[in-house]
Amino acid sequence: MVNLMLNEEKNRLVNLISIIRKMSNRLLEVGNKELQTEILIKCQESALVIGDSLEKCVYEYDIEAVKNNNIVLELEKFCESIYLCTQKMIVQQDVINLVSDLDKIEQLIRDIPVTYRIVFLPYKAAMWDSLESIWQAFYNDKRCETTVGPITYFEANRKTNEWEAKYDGGKYPDYVPVTYFQDYLLGDKKPDVVFMHYPFDNNNYVTTMHPAYFSEELKKNCKKLAYVPYYVNAGFISDGYIDLPLLHRADYLFFQSERTKESCKGYDYYDRIYALGSPKFDKIIELVNNRPAAPESWNIDLTGKKALMLNTTLSDFLENGELLMNKLRYLFDVVGDYNNLVIVWRPHPLLEGTVKAMRPQYIEKYTELVNYYVQNNIGIFDESADISTAIALCDGYIGSRYSSIINLFEVSGRPIYLFDSKHIYNKQLSKNAIKKSPEDVFLKKSELGYFACEESYEYSIYDFMEDIINDKLVSIKKKQLEAVKDIASNLDGTAGENIHKFIIDDLDK
Repeated sequence: MVNLMLNEEKNRLVNLISIIRKMSNRLLEVGNKELQTEILIKCQESALVIGDSLEKCVYEYDIEAVKNNNIVLELEKFCESIYLCTQKMIVQQDVINLVSDLDKIEQLIRDIPVTYRIVFLPYKAAMWDSLESIWQAFYNDKRCETTVGPITYFEANRKTNEWEAKYDGGKYPDYVPVTYFQDYLLGDKKPDVVFMHYPFDNNNYVTTMHPAYFSEELKKNCKKLAYVPYYVNAGFISDGYIDLPLLHRADYLFFQSERTKESCKGYDYYDRIYALGSPKFDKIIELVNNRPAAPESWNIDLTGKKALMLNTTLSDFLENGELLMNKLRYLFDVVGDYNNLVIVWRPHPLLEGTVKAMRPQYIEKYTELVNYYVQNNIGIFDESADISTAIALCDGYIGSRYSSIINLFEVSGRPIYLFDSKHIYNKQLSKNAIKKSPEDVFLKKSELGYFACEESYEYSIYDFMEDIINDKLVSIKKKQLEAVKDIASNLDGTAGENIHKFIIDDLDK
């Protein structure tokens, strides 16, 4: 069945009108009545094709638009005029009347609000929050045919020297209708906008995807290509990301802030950057305001307990490897002293793949560490696709010093404790040290830094845990929210809505 309002279908019908008009204008050139009748019959057949397409509209919004514009009625009148013309020799006024009818029908078709075809092509479900609020805005817009088609991706395994195929289509939230990517042929669909958050093409040695989804190929099969980073930070595009292929080819680049845009000054895509915020912040703000229930997979009642997210990043592991694993093992052994504190360990979603690809000598020890944590019920091992829920349920952050997750904790008002992966701080020595107050140690050292506390004997991770348990960081949370208020545009949960509006306004032009 046809969805009339799609751009290509609307253009096809307008082109049919143009063909009928050309045939009508030829009628007087043909002196033979029999040839005139043949032309008129072809005109009528083409008009019937247009009417048939209109009547096959399936969406309520489209059906209403066609009905209100009376296009089918005008086509019926046109076909009646053609029939009358077949009963006599054509004169100049007949052609004028037919062309006038066609002009009216064409304008009525052009006046119908177009439906835009929008497709989101994420890969890892754990990164879906970087697109979700934009998708939600388009999905709620009746003028848009909106599709989510997660792409199969590949992770490198240097031990086997092979690429392992991964598909996360079954990990998306239940409320997100997922289309299998092979059932959505870009060359046939020719979407108006393609959203991507994988910017690398073939410049990634840990994960990759089929070349059909590299930016050069995507540009051939869509009208507009949009890039949204799968991460957030204090306001910059890092050196490793600033020159990637998708950034140069995208028609729209949606960055979190003007500061982030300015970090790309001098690049050819600078004028295509729009600082409208990040869906990742939208998601956090929504969940903080509407605290969710703990996921069933956690199998825990958080009533009367505090929770801390433990985050381990790719860069931390690549730089500190064995030292980091030793630090984690020590931490796992001491958190058992806190019965009313729950640790939620959430390794970076690409960590295991990165270890296999770039530090294969550590994969066994890393696997043993994960098994020890899980089998001894140290805490929750969170591999769910939705990190935003975990952040909203946790009362603070502990872990690696550099991570986009930290910025999500900042805007949620959850205190951040950055531990030293290279050093184990003895608990007894920490107890004996002269303490500093939270007001002295929680701060934002630089414009691009975090509002956080760095691990030290003067304010140890044990001090932090106890202050979290006893709700002694209320003033710190207030200072934190004030310090990070300029981290992004539309930090009121409306980034996705504003990106949707910007694109629709641009397409309407």
